[in-house]
Amino acid sequence: MKRTAAAAGLLLALGCASANDAAGPAPADVRVAELQTSMTELLERLDVMNERLARLEESREQRGESTTPSPVARPSPAPPAPQTAAPTSGIAAASSRALRGADLAEQYRAAIVHFGANRVAEARAAFQKVFDADPSSELADNALFWIGETYYAAGDYPNAISQYRRVSQQYGDQNKAPDAVYKLALAYAKSGDLALARQTFQEVIARYPYSTPAASAKAELERIKY
Repeated sequence: MKRTAAAAGLLLALGCASANDAAGPAPADVRVAELQTSMTELLERLDVMNERLARLEESREQRGESTTPSPVARPSPAPPAPQTAAPTSGIAAASSRALRGADLAEQYRAAIVHFGANRVAEARAAFQKVFDADPSSELADNALFWIGETYYAAGDYPNAISQYRRVSQQYGDQNKAPDAVYKLALAYAKSGDLALARQTFQEVIARYPYSTPAASAKAELERIKY
C-alpha cells in the first residue's frame, strides 16, 4: 500500500534531522527517535484507512452503485407561520376582573343584609354563591366565615365548627382567620367541650397575638370556669 506523499516527506525530513543531529547531545537523539516512532504508527494507521476505503469502493462498484456522491437536495423553505389573533389587552382583562369583583361585592352586601334581617337561610345561600363564584377572591374567606355564622346563629354548632375550621385551614393568612378561630372556640364551648374551647382560645392568642380576637380570647379564658 502506498503511503501519502506528505507523510513520506515528513518521515524523510525526520531522517535527515536524525543524521544531522548524530553528533549532537544524546537527548536530541532520543527526541528524534520518539518522533520517528510516532510517525511510523501514524503511517500504519493511514495504511489501514486507505485499505478500508479501497474495499468500500470495490464493494459499491460490485453493487453497481456510483462512487460519485449524489448532490444534496436543497431543503424547501419553511411555510410561513400562521398568524395568531392578538391577545386580549391587559386593560380589558383588568376591566373584566373589576366587573366580576363589583358583582361579587354587591352579592356579598345583599347577603349581609339578609343576615342582619335574621333571614338566615337566604343569607347562607347568598354567601355560598359568593364563595362558589370565586374561592380565590378577596371575599372568599369572608363568605365562608359568614356561612359559619349562619349555622352558629341557628344553634347548629357542628356545621358552624366545620365552616370555621375551613377558614382557619384554607385561609389562615387572610383577614377573617382570627375571627374564625375565635368563633371556633366559642362553638366548642357552646357544644360543651370546654377543654377544646380553652385550647382553641390559646391558639388564637398564639397565632394572632395582636388581633382583636386574641384580646377577646384572653377575656374568655378568664371567664370560663372549668
